[in-house]
Amino acid sequence: MSLLRNLWRFLLLLESAVIFRPKMQTMFAKYLSAVLMLLFITPAFAQVEDDDDDDFDFSEFELAAPPSKSFCNNKVLGQIPTTLVGFNYDYQFPHDLSVMPPIGGEGFFPEQTAGISPSQAFNFQGNFPIVSRNNILINLNTIFHHQSYAFSGNDSHPLMQSLGRHGLTRSAVMGTVFKPLNDRHFILAQVGAEVNGDYVFNDAGDVFGSVRMPAAVLFGWKPHDRLMYAFGLSRTYIGGSLNYVPVVYYYHTFKNQKWGIEALLPARGALRYRFNSLSVLLLGFNATGASYSLNSFDAYAQSFGIPQQGELPGFNDLLSSARNVELRRSELRLGLTFQRSIVGFFWLTLDAGYRVNWSYGVDQGGDFLRFFGDNTPYFLETELRNTPYISVGISYMSP
Repeated sequence: MSLLRNLWRFLLLLESAVIFRPKMQTMFAKYLSAVLMLLFITPAFAQVEDDDDDDFDFSEFELAAPPSKSFCNNKVLGQIPTTLVGFNYDYQFPHDLSVMPPIGGEGFFPEQTAGISPSQAFNFQGNFPIVSRNNILINLNTIFHHQSYAFSGNDSHPLMQSLGRHGLTRSAVMGTVFKPLNDRHFILAQVGAEVNGDYVFNDAGDVFGSVRMPAAVLFGWKPHDRLMYAFGLSRTYIGGSLNYVPVVYYYHTFKNQKWGIEALLPARGALRYRFNSLSVLLLGFNATGASYSLNSFDAYAQSFGIPQQGELPGFNDLLSSARNVELRRSELRLGLTFQRSIVGFFWLTLDAGYRVNWSYGVDQGGDFLRFFGDNTPYFLETELRNTPYISVGISYMSP
């Protein structure tokens, strides 16, 4: 206020100095009005600005609606891309298969060994999104696998005849659901139906009457974008026979984002190294298993046994029990996998390692529970030798 008072006195003196000069008086009046307006308006604005700064209340700004809920996604940083459609060719180097006499059939079916040179497989895998929202993901997975065997030497045994002439075919459809509960917790579930046996599609017989249904459910955590883990229970044929086993899901990318771990135990696990966004190297293991209906076995068994054994006591009863047999096949693969983008989202996969046989026995009585470590003898005990393998595949990956 003292500043304004002094300025007012100065203006009065100036006015008295020019009062007798009309032109200067007119100009003075104009400038005086402008100065006074500026002097009185500026403090007003300054006062408003100060009041806003001192009295601003953020609580007055309340959201009209609650914020939308956030959810975690189904991947970690650096994870290998998901295969949408993939084709794969697999080659197992020459090895042997030995088949022991059936239980109670010593003398009916002698022990027999034949070479397999080679064993080849063709695989198709499809992964089709059905529902894709931030609060739920539902995918439909399809698998087709056909394994063929080329026997050398004495391959007259019914099991070898069935495998050599028909091979093993697996057709499966599975639904996978990823349900995030919030930004840190999720549920992962899968249920499937598969038909496995010594069939081809133009002569499937009654193999579709033996549908197998694996399933799994897990509850998981995602602390941050580089780590996901979950625990659950699965109904599986990973050991060849029906079994119930706990499962552990663990995906972790280390801080440098070059190294990581991708595991779904006990089925698979790998140490991952990412060269860049276009190439990945995996070192680990993969365990697979299924139960295959051998519908052609009894026909080969009769043609194999009757000419040699005729009407031996109990022979017909033994064949009767052999008419409902299943091959419990399970293997463990240890190896290196290299994946590389070749054009756009098309990736090349090269895989090489060593295949270790876990189970290759023939059971009678269809599908039933057989826990790991169960030493109950198979109807037919076999010994499938271990062997190296190589495979090559082309896949169309998700963006």
